[in-house]
Formats: sequence, structure tokens, C-alpha cells
Amino acid sequence: MFRNFTQVVDYARKLETKDLIVANPEDRSILIAINDAFQMGLIRPVLVGDKKKILDLLMELGIRKNGYEIYNAVDSKDAALVSVKLVSKHSNAILMKGHLQSNILLHEVLDKEHGLKMDSLLSHIGVLDIPNYHKLIFIADAVMNILPSEKEKMEIIDNTFKFVNSLGIYKPKIALISAVEVVNENIRSTVEARNIVEKLKDSDDFYIGGPFSVDIAVSHESAKTKGINHVVAGDSDILVFPNIEAANTFYKSTTFLANSTAAGLLLGASNPIVLTSRADSYKSKLYSIALAVVSTDIL
Repeated sequence: MFRNFTQVVDYARKLETKDLIVANPEDRSILIAINDAFQMGLIRPVLVGDKKKILDLLMELGIRKNGYEIYNAVDSKDAALVSVKLVSKHSNAILMKGHLQSNILLHEVLDKEHGLKMDSLLSHIGVLDIPNYHKLIFIADAVMNILPSEKEKMEIIDNTFKFVNSLGIYKPKIALISAVEVVNENIRSTVEARNIVEKLKDSDDFYIGGPFSVDIAVSHESAKTKGINHVVAGDSDILVFPNIEAANTFYKSTTFLANSTAAGLLLGASNPIVLTSRADSYKSKLYSIALAVVSTDIL
């Protein structure tokens, strides 16, 4: 079980080196993260974008191009297409979003002709190392699914469980997040949380509870004060949010205001997909690559 990103990187260094195919890597923090992962032996870098800009940036950063495979692309759409096609040819390759909009890359990922889209729902997993929380915490879905239905939340839970289980969390604690911890027929997320818990409460794979407000999910003191006695309360591994606004706001607020470090992957495709924000730090990009390496080895 990984308690922080340093442990993730240390484990990834022991594994087989993976091909990392990056669409539009024309960004300093992206290239620094890729090069660090390369120097650690985590990945073999395959860069797809404006070849001249890539080479110029590598030179500016003092990075030797030896060991780099570089493909020229005429624009970001072309880079996304070429990258996805390259990944589809290698079962253990990792796809990474570079300096381009997510929807451009996802358009190619979702094209069934390329073979990356499987039958399962695609969902995003955000992984946060928050200084005042006692372990890594996983959140879904801050990027991909805007207003997931009850059925889609069940699929997101399945994707997320499989991922955290592969990281050594063998019976994760899942909290279904809402604004309040009581069922209110006027708040759809509380009703869906009640229904999902009822369906999954007897699972031997994980503990699940909700609806919970965020404070109950992550604070024993808040749970005790509000009279919530539940195995998940105050010790959640996974927070499942009701919609993209809530999840994305939590993800970015903890990153920019609580000094947390974030990493992000797209789950449900045939290959791991590193899907970080263009505003994410160099460390976030490096840790996302390390998580993808680990998941590739296990999935």
C-alpha cells in the first residue's frame, strides 16, 4: 500500500521500462517530468508534436535527445491522432496528454477504430497527497464525467476500486460525497448515494458509505461530532463526488490552497492515460507517469 508519491516512484523504478507516448509535449514542465522519468528508468520517451519546437525546448533545458523518439505533427489534432495510433500498437505503452486541450486527445481515444476504448465507462482518477491527511486519497470524477447517473457512478466506483486495489489497497473505504449526510429527496446525490450503498453494502471487496459531507469522509472528529459511526467516516480512501463541478473544485482547491500534490489518470481504456491539467506542476506530471507505470505493470 502506497502512503505517498515517493513510495510510488520507488516501486515504479523496480518495474520494466514502459513506452511513454506524449501528444504535444511542447511545454517545459512536461519535458522536465518526462526526462526525469526517463533518467529514472521508468519510461522510454516517444514525443509527438512540432519536432523543431520540441528539439529547441530540449536544447534550452539542457536535455540530450539521445534515447528520445520524436515524431513530427502538423498540429495538436494530428499529434493526438498519431499518439493514439502508436499506443494502440503496444499493449504496455502509456499515453500522455501534453500541452493540448483534453477534448482533442479524448476525441481520438474514444474512436473505436484505434482500439483504446473498451466496453467500460471512461473515468478520471485524481490522486492527492495532502499534507494533513494520513494517506493518499483518490477522487472521482474531476475531469471526464459531467453529471454521472446512478448507473454511471456504479461504473466509476468499479473503475476506481480496481485501480486502488492494484496499488495494494485491498479493502478500500469509499465515501459517496454530497452537501449533507442525510437523505434529502430534493438533493439528487443523497438519494443516489443511499441507493448505491444499499446495492453495494454487502460487498467483500470494499467498505462503502454515504451520503457523507466531505468533513465526515475525512475527519474522525467531524464524524463523531455529527454522530456518524461508520467504518468509512474519517478514514476514506476514495471520494466519489456527485458531479464534475464538485470534484474539480475539490481537486484544484486542495492543490492550490492546501499545498497538496496531485496526480491524474484516465481509467477504463486498454492502456493507462496520463491526463493532467496544463496548469499542474512538474511534480504532478512526474507522479502521474509513475502511477501509470505501476498500473501498466499490474493491469
